[in-house]
Amino acid sequence: MSDHYITTESRENKRPRTPSHSGTSRAPKRPQPPALNHEPSAPPDTMTLPPPVESSPQPAVPPPLLPNTTPPVVLTEPLLPTPQAQIAVPATEITPRPPNGFPVPQLCDQVTRGLDETLLTAWSNKPGPKAWIRPWRAKFEPDAEATWSKLKTLVQRVIGQEASTTLVISTPQEDGTFTTERSPPPWHFLVSGLSQDATTFLVNLQVISTPEITAFTLPFVQPTPTYICTLENFTLPDSPESNTIVASVVKQAIQSDDVIPEFIRGLDPDPDVLPTLINSIHVTSLRIANNITRKQTLWNVYCSYNPAFMTLDKHFLWRCLIRNLRFRSEDHGMGVVRLGEKQFRCVGCKSLDHPTGLCPFPSIPGWLGPKPQLTDSIPNQIAPTPRPIRGRNATRGGRGTPRGRAPRGGHRY
Repeated sequence: MSDHYITTESRENKRPRTPSHSGTSRAPKRPQPPALNHEPSAPPDTMTLPPPVESSPQPAVPPPLLPNTTPPVVLTEPLLPTPQAQIAVPATEITPRPPNGFPVPQLCDQVTRGLDETLLTAWSNKPGPKAWIRPWRAKFEPDAEATWSKLKTLVQRVIGQEASTTLVISTPQEDGTFTTERSPPPWHFLVSGLSQDATTFLVNLQVISTPEITAFTLPFVQPTPTYICTLENFTLPDSPESNTIVASVVKQAIQSDDVIPEFIRGLDPDPDVLPTLINSIHVTSLRIANNITRKQTLWNVYCSYNPAFMTLDKHFLWRCLIRNLRFRSEDHGMGVVRLGEKQFRCVGCKSLDHPTGLCPFPSIPGWLGPKPQLTDSIPNQIAPTPRPIRGRNATRGGRGTPRGRAPRGGHRY
């Protein structure tokens, strides 16, 4: 082993040294001459990658679509054909119309429900074509500026700036009636100031779903719904055969009633009208979960025939008469109409024939609106909030309130 020595210097011979920490700037290096056609050699057992080739930017390739999905439509031009002087609009994604059309929300209330009567009169007297537009999950808002702005922008984009230069979106005002609904009416904004072609085009869209807002359009004269009621308590499985059985029970109940035939003959004496109405009765089933362990089959009753005399008011009377019938089956029990708090009301589309969790719109391929909620249904009425009970071992720390006096600062809830 060789010897190791440490050389030291006396204090007198030591010289100050330049600090070597990273904060000290180093002397600039001399510029090196450029290398001519010289590439550094690759280390052993490695591959030298070729230099990147510059090319023009390529458009991004979208990922492959999942099964049963439809890409949204990107609007670079308004949907409504307009002259060449049309102002260009920003690209807008909308949900494409399904091959069989959009589902029709079954609105079994007046569109103007909850609307201030004076305002309704003024709107009815507005000249020119008119239509209704309702946002998804609509509810009355005292300050509706944000919703109004989105709706106006949406209409302008789908029909074009030039066609909507005189567009007016009128904001609803409530009539002051007390309600406990979670999403109280009025829900509809009035669309006016457009040409007849533009108004008809807007109404025929029915549903406009974009990432910013989703809205439903309706003609000013509200269309008559086909939904009658929802039945429960039949001892039948969920099947097409069961739907046929329930439809037969409903038809028999209508034929056996004394009031309904007189009601229809009072509207139209033609003897063929009532049989036509009865034959147009059809039933669809839906399966809901009442809780984690129990599921229930329900049956929606529809009447697809809509004669000219069946105005909206007459339809409500006809619907009410049917809902008061007894739907008795010899083998499958007695069907009962779901009324009151059991009546469905979809929070999203406002239809009465399904709960919120079973709304068909979010399942449409290419849907850009909100996704389904975790809960199947939200009650129409707000349940009263129970007052918390405070007593022994109910306060913080397990100490009850001393008898005869309240805690400092008053009761805490």
